[in-house]
Amino acid sequence: MAEFESMIPVPGVKNHVFEACHHVVKALRASDNNLDANLRKLLSDLESHLSTFGIVDTKVEDTGFSEIQERFKEALKRILSWETNQSMILEAGLSEADQFFQALYEVHTVLMGFKSLPIKTSRKEKDVYNQATVALDIAMLRLEKELCDVLYQYKQHAQPEYLAVSSRGKDIVYDESFVSLDDEVVIEASSHKDDEHIAGFQNADLVDPSVLPHIKAIANAMFACEYGRAFCEAFIRVRREALDEYMFTLEMERFSCVDVLKMEWDVLNVAMRKWTRVVKIITQIYLASEKQLCEQILGDFESKSFACFIEISKDTILSLLSFGEAVALRSCQPEMLERFLSMYEGSAEILLDVDNLFPDETGSFLRMGFHELSKKLADRTTATFLKFKDAIASAESSRPFPGGGIHHLTRYVMNYLKLLPEYTDTLNSLLQNINVEDSIPEKTGQDIRPSTFSPTAKHLRSIVSVLESNLERKAQLYADESLKFIFMMNNFHYMVQKVKGSELKHLFGDEWMRKHIARYQHNVTDYERSTWSSTLALLRDNNSVSTLRERCRLFCLAFDDVYKSQTRWSVPDPELRDDLHISTSVKVVQSYRGFLGRNAARIGEKHIRYKCEDIENMLLDLFECLPSPRSLRSSRRR
Repeated sequence: MAEFESMIPVPGVKNHVFEACHHVVKALRASDNNLDANLRKLLSDLESHLSTFGIVDTKVEDTGFSEIQERFKEALKRILSWETNQSMILEAGLSEADQFFQALYEVHTVLMGFKSLPIKTSRKEKDVYNQATVALDIAMLRLEKELCDVLYQYKQHAQPEYLAVSSRGKDIVYDESFVSLDDEVVIEASSHKDDEHIAGFQNADLVDPSVLPHIKAIANAMFACEYGRAFCEAFIRVRREALDEYMFTLEMERFSCVDVLKMEWDVLNVAMRKWTRVVKIITQIYLASEKQLCEQILGDFESKSFACFIEISKDTILSLLSFGEAVALRSCQPEMLERFLSMYEGSAEILLDVDNLFPDETGSFLRMGFHELSKKLADRTTATFLKFKDAIASAESSRPFPGGGIHHLTRYVMNYLKLLPEYTDTLNSLLQNINVEDSIPEKTGQDIRPSTFSPTAKHLRSIVSVLESNLERKAQLYADESLKFIFMMNNFHYMVQKVKGSELKHLFGDEWMRKHIARYQHNVTDYERSTWSSTLALLRDNNSVSTLRERCRLFCLAFDDVYKSQTRWSVPDPELRDDLHISTSVKVVQSYRGFLGRNAARIGEKHIRYKCEDIENMLLDLFECLPSPRSLRSSRRR
């Protein structure tokens, strides 16, 4: 294998052309066919001239053309023996490989010798030349097959930990009415933590390092014999197939622009998530390793290494770019916001890697393609964020939300906002030049986090302000004043809990929290006043016995009305519901107990419909969203 490595011009190494000429001169001098005195004199002078280059060992006896023929026959025999042999030369051992390359060297030397001397030769020399030409073609075909076999059999992939692409079972769902986005769905849908930066990665060996010397020997031989183009075509073909196979392993299909534009959201969502992960693996791991492989094998052949790398990678790169550009053409639906954020963040993250992969003019179309895509994704992400806010503002209802519970819009918005703090830096860069009204005046001080008044924080608080305005409009749809307060209490409490229990708290700040806690607590007070003030007024002292009995009866009827309606109302948060039960019980039960304690004897037991324990137990049924409160009340009394 070392023979052909010496054919590449390197300072201090003999030029093989001179040696080839020397062999041919010796062969011609040894022959007496058609050589006149002048030609013999010319060959003698040429041999002396060649010896001045230190190539010819004048001590070696001129053995003549017969010895050249014998060596050529042996070389030809060795090359032809591999024409039908399907096994790899590599597997035959180092000695056999060296003998094959030495035989190829002998044949190539003869051919180079003939080509360097433009003289008419005899039929015998022509036969040798023709045989050498055929043998060289056979050897090159055999080496091309050897190259492909070795690349196929000894290929390797990137490390397994780089292959995992998250495919969650649930994803964010959106329609014009903002379908509920529950907590467990948000946990499963958030893939940003799964798309962490590929930190500290190293280039992978895509081909077993032990066979690289053999592949490089094949490259040296084929380039020296002017078959470099055939080598590159075979190398590109095999390595391109390996990249396609790797993409298949990553489950990243190739989609046309039309396919992407027609995709249903659930399919597109998964594809966008995969793209974000795959584009990092391909650029930061696989292509960096592929470029290294090309340099290891073809680094001695000027620009051939980079040209092969471009051809291997461009189809895959263009397919990834095409997908990203097609996604950027879709309408800015709110459910796409996090996906756009992930794709933009991923594309921005790899720009430096792409610049390093394709630094020259030859790869500028790929390099510029990524830079242009990143700009498009930035614009689309910003537009989607702003449209998300507009969609919240325009989400109207014609009927009140059943039971006064937590509206789908509130769940959707707050759970979606919980996904965004992980993209704070990205959003800050995208939103820094877009002004927005903020419900919290900006402050400074040691206890104020800088993040509280970042562009992202201001925009998220603005989104929640739009949500609050929408909820206030929805509250006006309730005919029952008390239910309006329950609805607002539920939704404001939910917002506070979502901020308090997530990274949103660092963006919304303490003042926002205090303001909104006070807001839902005020709703509790308003509810109690609007529900119980008139009912408890019936329990005030009066000296008339008939009035006491009537007031006791009217209280029980009023309580029944509250029970019948408010057991169907909903307070989903158990802690908030317990607080309401306790607060209501303190006011109602204590007032009723005091009324009976003062007046039970004058009212008469038969006129007292409910005991204090009955009232206390029935109050526990409120806000449970029960289907048949009457039967439940009866069961409690038993």
